[in-house]
Amino acid sequence: MTMKVTETQTAVWCNKHEATRILGVSLSTLKNLRLNSQLIEGIHWVRFSSRCVRYNAELLKNWAATQSDSVQHDQAIAQYLNSLPSNQQKTRGRKAG
Repeated sequence: MTMKVTETQTAVWCNKHEATRILGVSLSTLKNLRLNSQLIEGIHWVRFSSRCVRYNAELLKNWAATQSDSVQHDQAIAQYLNSLPSNQQKTRGRKAG
């Protein structure tokens, strides 16, 4: 399974309950995946505040589907990172004439 992220797509952030449903794991397993860095902060999940953690639903789906092929998941991460607005080339408008 290959995850394709285009420039027009944005990450869909979900809460821990939705993340456990996507991965098919318990809340404690989800927390352990985070704490053991199997899910990477800033990639698979972000902390919006001390009490608010959100998960990238598409990358979680890809992670679950490609656990036996880390190279394929790394490619999905690279596509996601390349799609972020902060990684887009800035173009300067040129005036004609």
